[in-house]
Amino acid sequence: MEDNLTFDELYAAYISCLKNKKRKIGTYSFVNDELCKNLMEILDNLNQRKYIPKQSNCYVVTDPALREIYAAQFGDRVVQHFYMNEIEEILENELVEGCCSCRNGKGTDYALNLLKNYLLETSNKGKKDCYFLKIDLSGYFMSIDRNQISEKFTNLIKEKYKGKHKLILLYLTPIIFKNNPSLNCFYKCDEKLRKMVPERRKMNPYSDYGMAIGNLTAQAGSNLNLSNFDHYVVEELDLKQYVRYVDDIVIVSEDKNKLKKSLSKIIAKLSETHQTLSLKKTKIDTAYHGVPFLGKVSYPYGYQKPKKTTIIRVITKAKQVNKNNQENILERLNSQIGVLKRYNCRKLILNYVKIVSKKIPKSIIFDEKKLKFSNKIG
Repeated sequence: MEDNLTFDELYAAYISCLKNKKRKIGTYSFVNDELCKNLMEILDNLNQRKYIPKQSNCYVVTDPALREIYAAQFGDRVVQHFYMNEIEEILENELVEGCCSCRNGKGTDYALNLLKNYLLETSNKGKKDCYFLKIDLSGYFMSIDRNQISEKFTNLIKEKYKGKHKLILLYLTPIIFKNNPSLNCFYKCDEKLRKMVPERRKMNPYSDYGMAIGNLTAQAGSNLNLSNFDHYVVEELDLKQYVRYVDDIVIVSEDKNKLKKSLSKIIAKLSETHQTLSLKKTKIDTAYHGVPFLGKVSYPYGYQKPKKTTIIRVITKAKQVNKNNQENILERLNSQIGVLKRYNCRKLILNYVKIVSKKIPKSIIFDEKKLKFSNKIG
């Protein structure tokens, strides 16, 4: 049966991909150089089953840790958006509530609120014993088996997808998920800095393991990769107060022994998808000592505060604001303030403002009521 994509369908994927990317150089070139021609080229390649992803750009980020990031070219991101638009609904149905990363209506705030509610419920607002198991996976993205992920998405589409593009999705699945961008990429980073990245956070060009952090489909792959594990913990181990954000996992319980007995089973289950625990960051403890998760420390009586490492990182960023680089300074300052607002820590925000105020133009002022930078009028 013929299964061809229409221009309107690809254009819809382009529109969703364009969101928040208009100022990127790759986006500008794709859109302004000949948009229709570029989209038609992708459309023809997809319909003729000749599509091959282009070279990705490799960057190195230092916050919160040194790691490689691979960014697909804009045209390939359009294809990824088409793919995800088609399978998002069936993928959502496979995931447990506690899987919070890169899902509509969820995210870091949702995960932190879910953890907060679990702690309040289990401890009866701080009146009962409450314990947690904190799990951190070692080199998670780089340990994902791309062949295994490709097979999981293939089976999901065969069994659950009811739309009109099953054939093209089955064609795209191995192309997207088995692709190793490190085999042929443009390095957009300092070579000395790249050599400092630990091997567990690098992609091996000749390995079937590792997914490119930064791609929309990689985030979806990271969710589906541990979906069976999520269901196992929640349903078979009966640990229902479960929250996962990518590789950061917290399980809350009133029974400390139950958490201890479950740990060996959890380790065994994770081995099915080639994951191992980071022993330094994995622990069982009373929640009254504070539960570290996604940059915050949460307590059973509902209080959440930023971790010390978060505070240090924020102050370091403030000190790195450069007087000589004022391009988009207002946008960058408010972006960082927006991140700080998540921590409900007014003192930290004001400390940040105090430091950056010495390094920004006098025409930029800070509104303490709105917690926002703006240009002085007049």
